[in-house]
Amino acid sequence: MAGSSSHPRLRKTFSTLLAGVVSALPVMVTVWLLVVLYRLLRGVGDTIIDGLFRFLNFLRGVKPADPEAWAFEFPGANLIQALLPVLIVFGVGFAVTNRPGRRALAWVERRIDALPILGFVYSSIKQLVDALKGLGGEKKFKGVAYIEYPSPGCRLLGFVTANYFDEQRGKDVTAVFMPTSPNPLTGFVLIIDDEKVTNCDMTLEEASKLIISAGLVSPMTRGDIERVTEAKSPSE
Repeated sequence: MAGSSSHPRLRKTFSTLLAGVVSALPVMVTVWLLVVLYRLLRGVGDTIIDGLFRFLNFLRGVKPADPEAWAFEFPGANLIQALLPVLIVFGVGFAVTNRPGRRALAWVERRIDALPILGFVYSSIKQLVDALKGLGGEKKFKGVAYIEYPSPGCRLLGFVTANYFDEQRGKDVTAVFMPTSPNPLTGFVLIIDDEKVTNCDMTLEEASKLIISAGLVSPMTRGDIERVTEAKSPSE
């Protein structure tokens, strides 16, 4: 009897631990990515500062090892170094939001794209960032739709990207992006007759969560909606 009673406690303990891991993992991954990005920018900033002082010492005719050499050591220097990554990001953002900065960025991108391997890596990362930035955005997807596949009664979830008139077939068609799960950054585009596209009541956010979670995070059921409605309604 003692052994049988310990199993539910063990399962409850494991479930609690798993719930903690699931809850903490997104925060930990996000913080880890921010720390990695900060350290990268901090290294860039330190290199810029060190190069600046080396150049100033060179103009003065002083070697870096000499006691008279200037260095980035004064009250508040550590604070400036800590804030430097933020200032770099702000400066880049300010530059690319203006016409001269956009032209300079386009010129740099063209030069990088011309390189054999680095161009492919850069373009792939840029496409990934653009896809993450616009995932589920109103400008990218117009709505959610069902496509019947691979057999009657089975449906694939997709995002409507465009509607246009196909002159070759003389019909109105819909372009639907069918993402793969759990990685929605890859998939394929279907051009389907309008009458074969079934509109879905899910929002773009609900559909994105459903695809990314491989169906684990689903929209609310009818019972959930009724319970929420009852909780919001004033008690008599």
